[in-house]
Amino acid sequence: MTEADTQNTPPEPTKAGKGKAFFERAEQVAETGNWDFAIELYVEGLKREPGNIDQGHQRLREVALKRKVQGGKGPGIGDKFKHRLGKDPEMNLANAAFLLAKEPGSAQFMNQMRQAAVKLELNEVIKWVCDILLESQRQAKKSNVKLLMMLTENYTGIEEYIQAIQACELARKSMPDDAVIQQTLSDLSAKYTMHKGKYGEEGDFSEKVVDLKGQQELAQKDHIVQSEDFLLQDIEKTRAEYLASPDVPGKVNAFVDALLKIPDEAYEGEAVDVLTKANLDSGAYQYKLRIGDIKIRQMTRRYRKLVQDGDKEAAKNQLRAQLKFELDEFKERSINYPTDLTLKYELGRRQYLAGAYDDAIASLQQAQRDPRRHLSAMSFLGQAFEAKGWMREASETYTRALETEMTEDRAKELRYNLGGVLEKMGQLVPAREQFSAVAQADYNYKDVRQRLDSINKAIDNEGQPPAQE
Repeated sequence: MTEADTQNTPPEPTKAGKGKAFFERAEQVAETGNWDFAIELYVEGLKREPGNIDQGHQRLREVALKRKVQGGKGPGIGDKFKHRLGKDPEMNLANAAFLLAKEPGSAQFMNQMRQAAVKLELNEVIKWVCDILLESQRQAKKSNVKLLMMLTENYTGIEEYIQAIQACELARKSMPDDAVIQQTLSDLSAKYTMHKGKYGEEGDFSEKVVDLKGQQELAQKDHIVQSEDFLLQDIEKTRAEYLASPDVPGKVNAFVDALLKIPDEAYEGEAVDVLTKANLDSGAYQYKLRIGDIKIRQMTRRYRKLVQDGDKEAAKNQLRAQLKFELDEFKERSINYPTDLTLKYELGRRQYLAGAYDDAIASLQQAQRDPRRHLSAMSFLGQAFEAKGWMREASETYTRALETEMTEDRAKELRYNLGGVLEKMGQLVPAREQFSAVAQADYNYKDVRQRLDSINKAIDNEGQPPAQE
């Protein structure tokens, strides 16, 4: 089986039920830039090894930050419902890890992870997520005192007194006159002094607190909005590592990641050069795929600039050129990764937009097997049938899709489309039912009011006796 054949295939669980196979597969998938599938694999691994920091939580967060930098969206209503909190703390930890991966700056999801880790008594995970929360509070415009005191308590519980003092000190700065915070800070200092082994084994307290340079670098690495100075330093650092080991995929990708954090065509051009060389040297398609992503990103930026400048004609031409490029790009990707249903969906969507309805139908019928893209694929599939004039197939596709659990927005879209098809088929009463359901959910949705008025009038006219001559 080739690498391409394994992209969207989950690994077999190990005999011990641990997450190693899932973590390894997630790392492979992440190398291709398929962030969403990599996240799912990491989370599956964490369900089996909830305390694995190095291969699980930390790698998952790195993928989450890369996904966010490249414009990845946060969790939708369906994601939040599916990964909501329950009674099982291990499942709560995995669900919170998934949601945090989709929105890595969310203090809410960080806090949910912290709570689950505390219940599971996973001290390393508690420290890991508390460190992230503490850094988020350091950079927040307004501190959350309640959260900081929770962090203080959690750090104290695992005898991480330095971080406990730092969290409590941040809370004190926000509420300098609070007697409880002052007493807690005093007690922590005493506990730290009395804590066995800290002086001889780990160095002086002042040395740890004064190590601001290391703390700031860690905070910058983990912070989504990074300063330009740090980004430039990161580029030079990763460039040196890449030049020392230009054949190591991790060094190539790290350098490219650093270059792409600055949305500038000069840095993007250098990234393309690096990836082109890596592709020629190794023959690995993943590098060519990333080149395509960069070009799509550049085209999208040019299109938005033209729209912003009010040059509508140039914007349309740019959009046409981009669609043609993306169509060719995703055809090639689907050939290289034939089992990746996400690519089938992306290809089918573009084939539909390009008017290649027969090709779109074939691609989308495969893509609908992907649970993550099922409804979106069926929506485009119905539209492709409708565009071909196959109204019966379109209506049955929309009807099947509506039998699936979905968000209100998706249901409105599908019902509106189904109503339009039924109207074209002359089935006015069923069409009215669909448009009515949409109007009752959202009175201002598209032109549903006008459509409903028009159908009501047509039905009323059909029921009237013919006019007398």
